[in-house]
Amino acid sequence: MISAKEHTFVVPAYKDSPHLTRCIESLLEQTVPTHILIATSTPSDYIKTTAARYQVPYFVSDAASSIAGDWNFAMNQATTRYVTIAHQDDIYNRDFAKEVLIKLERFQNKKPLMVFTDYDDLVNGQKRKNSLNAVVKDALLLPFHLKQAIRSPFVKKSVLALGNSICCPSVTLDRQHINGMQFSPQYTCVLDWVAWLTLAKQEGAFIFINKRLVQHRIHIDSETTNQIKIGKRQQEEQAVLQSVWGQTLGGLIAKLYSRGLSDNKV
Repeated sequence: MISAKEHTFVVPAYKDSPHLTRCIESLLEQTVPTHILIATSTPSDYIKTTAARYQVPYFVSDAASSIAGDWNFAMNQATTRYVTIAHQDDIYNRDFAKEVLIKLERFQNKKPLMVFTDYDDLVNGQKRKNSLNAVVKDALLLPFHLKQAIRSPFVKKSVLALGNSICCPSVTLDRQHINGMQFSPQYTCVLDWVAWLTLAKQEGAFIFINKRLVQHRIHIDSETTNQIKIGKRQQEEQAVLQSVWGQTLGGLIAKLYSRGLSDNKV
């Protein structure tokens, strides 16, 4: 297995999330401990105290706060080859790092770009049993149920062409192979989807772990919920789908795709 010293969980902390401590605890509880750091563009006593309590390195960005800027800054503070952008509201299974490192070792000859896992939605502290969103994403990921590591640009793009089937907080990037990829400040909601589409064109493999190793929290104060309320997410998703399928067909697909947004509401 690849050394745990080569992996870092970076946590882009934003304002004072009450779920930050549980996220950090889940990272400290990993069966294979790796590096952890907290980065923020909204410094506060709460975030600083949390970092100090758990003895986690703490970095503050001087740039204006933005999702893309915060994620890029957090990722750039890591000194390791492999990086997972751990979302502050989410919880990681104890075997997350171990499973990721095992897969990276197994498929080194495939030139990994990313490893990603399955996940559960966490609503009001409980795992959601069924959702249309989960069914659709699982269907889109069918090629990965047949083959764990995929290098074909066409197949990698195909699993993303009808929606973002890859859960962002479950993704571990191999920075040696992603050619300096950064998240685009042009977007506030679909920046991860745009990044995965960019990586899909590059030489190298997407690797899927068919295990639910992340609990992705959906709550009323989340940025995702807010962006859906104001219609920003729908606008950005339509723009991405039209870039893939063209104006007319992309617009039609966007209307169908937007129906799944109800699953991101509490």
